[in-house]
Amino acid sequence: MFNEKINITKVFLVVICILQLLYLLNLRSGFQYETFKDPFTENSGLSYALSPEIIESKKILKNQKINHFNLSVNLRKKNYFFQRAIEFNYPIRMLDESKLLLFELKEELPTNCKLIESGQYLKLAKC
Repeated sequence: MFNEKINITKVFLVVICILQLLYLLNLRSGFQYETFKDPFTENSGLSYALSPEIIESKKILKNQKINHFNLSVNLRKKNYFFQRAIEFNYPIRMLDESKLLLFELKEELPTNCKLIESGQYLKLAKC
């Protein structure tokens, strides 16, 4: 009789621990099942790690088959964008001498620049 109560108590505690872990994983930690489900596919979990502007910068640069690029003054002032754009777009390099510049969509292009491609957040121009 006493052993049965101990066994029931152990099972009850194990169930509570499992439920607590599930609660922590799903509701409190921001855990995303999609990143765990497919970890070895290309760009898995990318939208959870980077902003859409950074992802779009790579898409534009790859579409145009560009080897190097530069950022507008406004984009250089945004520290997060500046760092992530350089890291995420590698091996496409950022060069200060490049005539291909990424601008925010709301920015006006200088008069000597020609628009090459425009996206939802960014546009690429040759200056």
